Amino acid sequence: MSFARKFFLLAAALLLAALALVGMGLRGYVEGPRLEAERQRMMKNLEVASRLLLDDPVLSAHPPESARELGSLLGVRVTILDVSGTVLGDSGVPGGDVRNMESHARRPEVILAMEGRTEVVERRSPTQGIPTFYVARVVAPADSDPFVLRLAAPVGAIRGPLDQAPVLLLVLGGLVLLLLEVGFRLLSGAFRRDAHRLERGIQQMADGVFDGIPSRHLLAPELDSLARALHLLAEEVEGRTREVSVERDELLAILDAMAEGVVALTEDARILRMNRAATRLLEIPASDPFAPVATVVRSAALRDYLEESVVLQLPPREFTVGARTLRVSAHQLDPGGAVVTVTDVTELRKMEKVRRDFVANASHELKTPLTAMRGFAETLLDGETPPLLQEQFLSSIHTNAVRMQNLVDDLLDLSRMESGTWVAEEEAVEVAPLAREVWSLLEPRHIDRDISFAIDGEGIALADAQALRQVFQNLMDNALRHTPNGGTIRVLIRHLGPELEVEVRDSGSGIPASALPRIFERFYRVDEGRDRSAGGTGLGLAIVRHLVQAMGGEVRGESELGEGTSILFRLPRMDGSGEPARLPRVDSDG
Repeated sequence: MSFARKFFLLAAALLLAALALVGMGLRGYVEGPRLEAERQRMMKNLEVASRLLLDDPVLSAHPPESARELGSLLGVRVTILDVSGTVLGDSGVPGGDVRNMESHARRPEVILAMEGRTEVVERRSPTQGIPTFYVARVVAPADSDPFVLRLAAPVGAIRGPLDQAPVLLLVLGGLVLLLLEVGFRLLSGAFRRDAHRLERGIQQMADGVFDGIPSRHLLAPELDSLARALHLLAEEVEGRTREVSVERDELLAILDAMAEGVVALTEDARILRMNRAATRLLEIPASDPFAPVATVVRSAALRDYLEESVVLQLPPREFTVGARTLRVSAHQLDPGGAVVTVTDVTELRKMEKVRRDFVANASHELKTPLTAMRGFAETLLDGETPPLLQEQFLSSIHTNAVRMQNLVDDLLDLSRMESGTWVAEEEAVEVAPLAREVWSLLEPRHIDRDISFAIDGEGIALADAQALRQVFQNLMDNALRHTPNGGTIRVLIRHLGPELEVEVRDSGSGIPASALPRIFERFYRVDEGRDRSAGGTGLGLAIVRHLVQAMGGEVRGESELGEGTSILFRLPRMDGSGEPARLPRVDSDG
């Protein structure tokens, strides 16, 4: 007997033994899930039957007909009992005559139902003598007495086919043995080795290695066409894989580069993917794949919107997340789920508010002098105004006209700065002489108020001379309006590293702490009545802020009520050589 024949007989014996073991083990492996599935089906049928009886009072009022109809509908045996165990109806009794049936009060499933538990019980039927599943529940209709609903189904319908599994496996084993006998006669050892080499190449291709298919000239001629097809397939799969990888990388790069946040949700509201902008705007960490929305989104309103977007077509909405205002828009996908886009509209909403406030404030500021001028003009047109009063009215009209001219000039200056049409021309500017020059122009108008002026320190700033002159003019004009007679105004110049800090300090009434953060807003006044009477437009400090920032500096205010006010701004400082001052350089070795 040849080695191949011995190997075949040994393989046949092992195969039959394995099939026998598999047949015996298959029953236990398959039987459990099938029996559990049957129990689940019994529980679902019980729930359906209970719901039908509760929803249909006519059906629950006639137990024999109810049992028969439910049994026909669900394909199981249905028994209806009163709470004492007496059978009222049974779909398994021919003719529905249940008068001679014994009490079912001691049946295990009925006892469990009376105790409030619903469990599937497997036992042998006393009437049919076969293993059967039973499950029961107490049903309590609103307008009738409670009763017990019981369902029964034979277990043999499940176990019967499994009993034939060993026999079928043995038959299958015999057929496999015949095929093996044919295979042993037809195939040679070299052919089997070539087949194994092709198999290994295919497995490597599945793992992403596309050069594992052996060359055609190294294989048996019978495998030539198969090898050629596998080589073509490997080249095609490799090309497609490369294209998909490139497209995926490009798509991910585009998504991550977008300023808008993009969140892809599954049909059960789990996060499939989101780009970097979404994590930043929503203030959530990078979550694990398929994390539920409820576990990563802190805002309750936003969380509800995202969860509803996968089942409903919702209009875009705006949410506040931290300090941001976000516009969230959801688009449902045909396979299920949704794609949500998140746009930061914080600055847009701020600009809209600034625009509304600006229009309202500008209208209010223009309306006051216009109303006064119109009233004075109408009075003068009557022609009966005394000369002295005419002179007063004309003076008021002139004062209000000048005030409107100043307001329009300030608005135009502010508009040029905010639109970017004005650009600072930087040069070396000596700050102290410039401040003294501006004061010399303002002092004659206030010579009778005995206000003292002093400059402490000196320095050269890298700034626009005309813009710095306007900064001093606005700050000193502000200080003069709020400083009482006999007060003081000082300009202090300090060197702070590469910057020059300039402070304009007055001894006026001061500003409340609550109003200090808003003094650089357009049209903001701490005391509106006093400011208007003094001729201010409410734009001076706003212009100062824009000019200082355009020259690369920053400005702030310090004040205490009754203690005067200081406006401080910083600009780049020039050293003695005419070069911008810089911080000392620190070498990397310390």
